[in-house]
Amino acid sequence: MSFTPSPLYAGIDGGGTRTRVLAVSSDGSCRAFATGNSSNINTAGPKAAAENLEATLSAATQSDQGISACTAAFFGMAGVNDSSAARLLTKLVAAFDKVQISRFEVANDTRALHAATFGLGSGIVLIVGTGSKCYGRTADGREWEAGGVDYLVSDEGSAHDIAIRGIKAALRAKDGRGTPTMLEQLIFDALRLSEYGEISQRLHQDSLENPGQPMTKAEVASLAKYVTQACLMGDAVARTVVEDALDSVLETVVAVARKLDFPATGLKLGITGGVVLNEPGAEIFKQRLQRVLPGATTQVPQIPPVAGAALRALALGGIQVTPTIIERLKASLPTDAS
Repeated sequence: MSFTPSPLYAGIDGGGTRTRVLAVSSDGSCRAFATGNSSNINTAGPKAAAENLEATLSAATQSDQGISACTAAFFGMAGVNDSSAARLLTKLVAAFDKVQISRFEVANDTRALHAATFGLGSGIVLIVGTGSKCYGRTADGREWEAGGVDYLVSDEGSAHDIAIRGIKAALRAKDGRGTPTMLEQLIFDALRLSEYGEISQRLHQDSLENPGQPMTKAEVASLAKYVTQACLMGDAVARTVVEDALDSVLETVVAVARKLDFPATGLKLGITGGVVLNEPGAEIFKQRLQRVLPGATTQVPQIPPVAGAALRALALGGIQVTPTIIERLKASLPTDAS
């Protein structure tokens, strides 16, 4: 007797630290949730990323009969910033032999965040955490993104950007070119430098977390907490650093709004990431936002990005995503998926 598993729709949130997969039924109710290792092709490498993706997806979609299959899957992936990266990962997913997928799409993880914030409606979302990116989508499916290409050239307003700006301000103060700031002591003590010229060695040759190796993006970004600490303590230089960084990320929001013809007033902006959700960034961001987009309102995602990816998978599989489906998904989310 043959066995036909009931349809499953899988949302995948693939990041640099871990992979999350949420499998749902056609009515939006959650069926399974699984986590795995990194599936970012830039940090884990294509082979390891694909292996981690397949293992996690298989774990979430396996039936009682041991069959792993899903009708549709949406892969919201960190590190997929261009068409060549999307094609590479699409090819790797198509070669999976542990799980069968009838239809799937690979895209940047901002798409999953957008669905988690606005369902399949229109709006703009902004990620401002370790890195940053802005993405917008209209009701008729037009989309545009700005910023967040790479931390070396375009991660505006992110923790990494704030940390680099803070280091520069500390160096300028130390050698007499800039205004005195408590960032000197905070950052140089954090990096354990006996003289400020050693910062080059620390950045490129002798990381505190991985001696003998350069500092990673995350390790540099962690220094942003000293900038925000100084800002909260009233340091004028630190506050200027945060303000300038947030001004730069707001430029990406303005660019996306302009490209997609969103109204200049009353814009709905979904935000996520510690820089804009925690103080002092939250207060500063809202103030600067009103300067460039008067009347704009902010909101946080109503469900986690992996659930947003599941909504995109349902739509990809031909299911009309209604408010009832979204509410059922929210109500049945496992606690560890939040």
